[in-house]
Amino acid sequence: MIHRQTKRFSSTAIVLVAFAGFFSLIGPCPLQAQQALTILHSSEHHGWALPLEQRGKKKVGGMSGRAALIAAVRRETDAVLLVDSGDILIGTALSTVFRGEPDIKAMNLMGYQAMAAGNHDFDFGLDHLRRLRDLARFPILCSNVAGRTVELPCRSSEVVRAGPLAIGVISLLGRSNFPDTFNREVVKVLEFRDPLETARSLARELIATHKVDLVVAVTHQDTDEDLTLLAEVPEIDVVIGGHTEGFEGLRTARASAPVEELANPGSILVKTHQYGRTLGRLDLMIAKQPGAGKGAKVVWAKARNLPVSEEIAPDPAVAALIESYSRNLEEQSATMIGRSRETRDGESSRVRSGETNLGNLLADLLRAEFGTEVALVNGGQIRDSIPPGPVDLKRVLQVLPFNSSMVTFTIAGQQLLQALENSVSQLPTTAGRFLQVSGLTVEYDPSAPAGTRVREVTVGRRPLEPAQRYSVATDAFLADGGDGYAMFAAAGDRIDHQIPMRDLLLQALRTRPLSASLAGRIRFVESPHPSPPAQPPQPSHSMPGH
Repeated sequence: MIHRQTKRFSSTAIVLVAFAGFFSLIGPCPLQAQQALTILHSSEHHGWALPLEQRGKKKVGGMSGRAALIAAVRRETDAVLLVDSGDILIGTALSTVFRGEPDIKAMNLMGYQAMAAGNHDFDFGLDHLRRLRDLARFPILCSNVAGRTVELPCRSSEVVRAGPLAIGVISLLGRSNFPDTFNREVVKVLEFRDPLETARSLARELIATHKVDLVVAVTHQDTDEDLTLLAEVPEIDVVIGGHTEGFEGLRTARASAPVEELANPGSILVKTHQYGRTLGRLDLMIAKQPGAGKGAKVVWAKARNLPVSEEIAPDPAVAALIESYSRNLEEQSATMIGRSRETRDGESSRVRSGETNLGNLLADLLRAEFGTEVALVNGGQIRDSIPPGPVDLKRVLQVLPFNSSMVTFTIAGQQLLQALENSVSQLPTTAGRFLQVSGLTVEYDPSAPAGTRVREVTVGRRPLEPAQRYSVATDAFLADGGDGYAMFAAAGDRIDHQIPMRDLLLQALRTRPLSASLAGRIRFVESPHPSPPAQPPQPSHSMPGH
C-alpha cells in the first residue's frame, strides 16, 4: 500500500529547509538534497474515542480533536507519516461493545498509514483482528509474530510514501509483552520471533530490495527494549514506541535522558502519551545520500507531544462518526442495573498496589459463586471505579471490559505462595499482576528482594501449608499463565466455567445494592506506599493499563 502526498510547503517547512543550510558540510546531493519529514504518532488508544473526563480538570484527548491536529499539521508540510503503536482495543464501554469498529473507521478518516498490532489487539481472537484488518484502509503490522498453523491478518512490513520519501515501516512486540499479556487461546497458535533479529533482517531487506530512504520501527514493548533496539540495529532510523507511558522529547542510544532537539542524532526513540491525551510529533530533516545503502540520513530532529485539549475545534467528520456510535451505546447500555451504596474504588494506581473495596467485592463474588477457599483477581482486569448511586451496564463494561472466563482449580500451598510473590514482584512499580484476594490474608515486605517479599499468609484463618492443596477461583488469563503466573500450570481439577467476571457483578447488582469495605487482607511491612485510604476518593475515569 503506497500513500502519496503532494501538498504544498508552508512557512514551517520553509524554515526547516533554510535551517538545513547548517548541514552543508555533508556535501552536495542531487534531487532535493534536504527534505523535511514529519512523523505523527499515537499510542495506547485503548478505546478512548471520546475525550477523557478528569475530576476537577478539563477533558483531554478524543479522536475528533486528534483528527483536527493531524489536519493542521498536514497543511504545514508536504511529507507526513502517520502511525499508531497498537492496543486500540479494550478499556472503555465503547470499545467493549463495538470492539474497535468506530476507532478503525475514525483512523481511516484521519489517514493513518500503518498500525502495529499490540497485545490487546488480539484479545477478541484472530477472526476479529481479521475483521479489523478488512475494515482498515491502512496495514496492520506484526513483524515478529507469525501463525503456527494459521495465517495472521497482519503484514510483516510496509513501504509508505511520504512526499518524495520511501519509508519502510515494521512493527515489533517485546519479550516483556509475549506471551504474558496475550489472549491465552491466541498464544497457542502464535510463534514469537526474536525482535532484534527480525528488525535487523527486515530493515536490511527493505533497504536492499525496496530501496527505502528510511526505516521506521513502530514498537509495542518496554522502553529499555526500545533503547536496546536503537543500540543493536543501526539500520533503523526511528523507533516509535508504545505499550508503556510516554515521555517528552526524543531519546538516542548514546543519550541518558530525552532532549527536545538534536543535530545528527543517529537512531531516535520517541513515545507519546497514552489514551490519546497527546499526539506525538517528530520533525526531521533528511539528507539524501545516493549510493550509500539507505537513500537518506536524519541530520536534525525535534520531538514534541501536542496536547489534545478541549480548546481544539473537533474535526466534523470524525466527531459525527464517534457521536453516532456513542448514541447507539447509550441506547444499549443506559438502563440501570442496580445501585452502589458508596464508591467502589477501581483507580488503576491503587488497585495495582494495595487492597481496595472494589477488589474485595469482586474477589468475594468470585469465591462465593464457586465455593472455593481462595479467589484471586488481578488488578489489571479492573479498569474503572463505581460511583455511589445508580449503576448501568455502561459503567459495568468500563469496570470489567474483558471477556476472560472464570476458572477453578486446586493448587499446592507452595504454588499459591509463588503466586503471591509474583503479585508484588514489580513493586514499587504498579502492575496489572497485583492480586486482589478473598479467603486469605497476606503480609508483604516490599523492601525485600522480589521473590522473598511474602512474610505471612493465612488461608481460612490458618497458616498456609506448603504441601496442602487449596481450591482457587480466578480467571482464565491468570490460570493459563498470563502476567507471569506460570506456577498455575501445576494446578489440578481445572474447570473452565465459561462465564466472565462481569456476569457475576451484573448478577450481584440485580440482587442487592453493592456494599464492601477494606478488611486488612493485604498488609505491608515497611512499605514505601501509603496504606489504602479508609474512605476511597470519588472516582474519575481510570487510565487503563496494559
